[in-house]
Amino acid sequence: MKVYLSILVLLIQFLPVFGQLDSANRSPYRVYRAYELPASLTVLGASFFGYRQLDRYASFDAGDIAQLDPTRINAFDRPVAYFDPARFEAAQQRSDRFLNLSIASPLLLMLSNRIRHKGLDVLTLYTTAHAVNNLLYFATSFSIRRARPLTYNPAIPVSEKIGNAKSNSFYSGHVSFSTTATFFGAKILTDFYRIRGWKRVAVFSGAAIPPILVGFNRMHAGKHFRTDVLTGFLVGAACGIGIPEIHRIRRKTGQLSLQPTFTFTGQRGIAFRYRF
Repeated sequence: MKVYLSILVLLIQFLPVFGQLDSANRSPYRVYRAYELPASLTVLGASFFGYRQLDRYASFDAGDIAQLDPTRINAFDRPVAYFDPARFEAAQQRSDRFLNLSIASPLLLMLSNRIRHKGLDVLTLYTTAHAVNNLLYFATSFSIRRARPLTYNPAIPVSEKIGNAKSNSFYSGHVSFSTTATFFGAKILTDFYRIRGWKRVAVFSGAAIPPILVGFNRMHAGKHFRTDVLTGFLVGAACGIGIPEIHRIRRKTGQLSLQPTFTFTGQRGIAFRYRF
């Protein structure tokens, strides 16, 4: 973790070498803070209750465990069901640390005077990216009930396989949230400083390291299969890159809009509109 932080600090210090500032000294994004920031914060605040509800919804009892058959797991994912339980606790702690590092890593962008000058816009984009990610995560996790790898593991007693949060394996929220954060930071960095070519590839390659470490440890904690981790990575990357990119396109065209939606039944969402 110390090595990764050092790399980010050095990268920001040497940004003039990597790219050029916008000559107009303007943000590359068009952000509507008046509604995007409070809407995204509302979604993130409500997510706290959503996680608790999801844990209860994803509960297993002894009857559910009895119906599980490891041989029915696809060949790509099956080895994860047999990982050593003795490593679970340490892997869980490592995954949490790497997740926390990832979530906090965009704060290093504030070391840049250019980005710090547009700090509120960046904060709005960051909360919006995570809000959209959370909505996608809940929509998927509540719809798809997949047993966690540990529930298949013959080395684990049934008493540890039952209870809350045992059937919300698909997809990995830890990996998705981590990837959203680090890819968001890479996207902001490369857009503000017009970093292109292999240098841009290098920035995003570095941004992929923390989510990969999160995913590796989530599997060795018995929480997720390989496909859960890969899906979480792709969804997180799409949110971390896609939300700033939508706002960048909107600044250039003025035709694309992103607005929160609310219904009388309490449902929340994000609406994308493109004016032809």
